[in-house]
Amino acid sequence: MNSKVCGVITGRDLTTVKVMIGKAEKADADLIEVRFDYAQKPYSPFKVRDTTSLPLIGTNRRLLKDGYQRSKERLQSLLSAAEAGFEYIDIELHTQDLKKIVEALKEKGTKPIISHHNYKSMPSLLSLSKVLEEERTAGAEICKLVGTARNFKDNLTPLSFLSEASKKVNIISFCMGKYGIPSRLLAPLFGSSFTYASVSRGKESALGQLTVREMKKIYKTLR
Repeated sequence: MNSKVCGVITGRDLTTVKVMIGKAEKADADLIEVRFDYAQKPYSPFKVRDTTSLPLIGTNRRLLKDGYQRSKERLQSLLSAAEAGFEYIDIELHTQDLKKIVEALKEKGTKPIISHHNYKSMPSLLSLSKVLEEERTAGAEICKLVGTARNFKDNLTPLSFLSEASKKVNIISFCMGKYGIPSRLLAPLFGSSFTYASVSRGKESALGQLTVREMKKIYKTLR
């Protein structure tokens, strides 16, 4: 049964990042996402790479709690992570010069995760199909499509989408939000490459995240 869980690191500095990575490893995370956009001051991706042998995802979202980070700074941090040996780099679908960036990442031996997030609702199956095709055309190694559940019924959409799309491409899909927990849990069972979880309570990167330890316990029970 596929039940891979990615622990999300939201530390503000390198010391905290290293501590959180240690917690993710103890909780039996399968891979780790490092959210560089949470850093108060830039830190070296090379030092992060030296901290763990688990597969790493480098992510730097555009919107910060204190404003917007300049595109050049975000891109440089991701390219540095690729040079440091991060296995994956998450880059948003509507990034300027996306194809060139994807090519540059692949040249460095990194697999691009091209992502699309809808923070207001869960898109329809038709809309998801269109976004998936855009991500594939852009050169994604893994396509990530995430919506926001406004009710429990919305969880059915990404799970239904995964059951078919995962037969053709490597894909991640689920719902964010307090109603989206079921899809976060069940996504790997329906074909998602993995799902995301916080390292500990209060360190979530999105509403609806359980902890790595909680998700692993649930999967163990399901087995």
